[in-house]
Amino acid sequence: MGSTAPPRRVVVTGVGAVTNLGHDTLSTWDAMVRGASGVGPIEGEEFNPWLEDWEVKIAGQVRGFDPASRLDPREARRLDRVAHLGLPAAIEAVEMAGLDFSKENPTRCGVVIGSGIGGLRTIEEGAEVLRRKGPKRVNPFTVPKLMVNSCAGHVSIRFGLEGYSSAHATACASAGHSIIDAVSTIRRDEADVMLAGGAEGAISPICLAAFMTMKALSTRNDEPEKASRPFDR
Repeated sequence: MGSTAPPRRVVVTGVGAVTNLGHDTLSTWDAMVRGASGVGPIEGEEFNPWLEDWEVKIAGQVRGFDPASRLDPREARRLDRVAHLGLPAAIEAVEMAGLDFSKENPTRCGVVIGSGIGGLRTIEEGAEVLRRKGPKRVNPFTVPKLMVNSCAGHVSIRFGLEGYSSAHATACASAGHSIIDAVSTIRRDEADVMLAGGAEGAISPICLAAFMTMKALSTRNDEPEKASRPFDR
């Protein structure tokens, strides 16, 4: 016979965010309430060699955020942009929730953090080093930096979590699927605490060019604040 026990209730006790609207949850929320846009002219010298060829000249970049302000500088150097954004957000969520993992069973605490593309910047940088300097100069941290589950893994390491750890790579649904997976894990009584969400750091030349050539990006370069308004009437 199957169990007749009701599913376990799942609640959200903390949230964290590093976005193109703000570097934490409160500033992001305030900007959303004001109707602010986080889209603007693309910044970065890596785009300069093809400046005239870009049909798309705007993006929702996270501007002015220094990962070393939230992470140990040595640790930050070993992480891709995805984890630069995702790990501080996870830390904020844990602090908001008031969690002390030293008082929890680590095997009952887990992580599911999705990413549609993962460490694409690391792949680009590694390919350029290989082209210019040869294979022996490629960063030995390249593989752990580029993996889609890198952010989830570093969150687990940061908090000493030994339970279920995974990462969904389902394009724009990656974070949503990760949250569903985390909720289901708790309801199945396989965990008591889950950190869940998504992280992306894919504004790079190859990614922008690929989405541009498939006509998936707005070319509203003269009005970047109107380029992405999914709930506008």
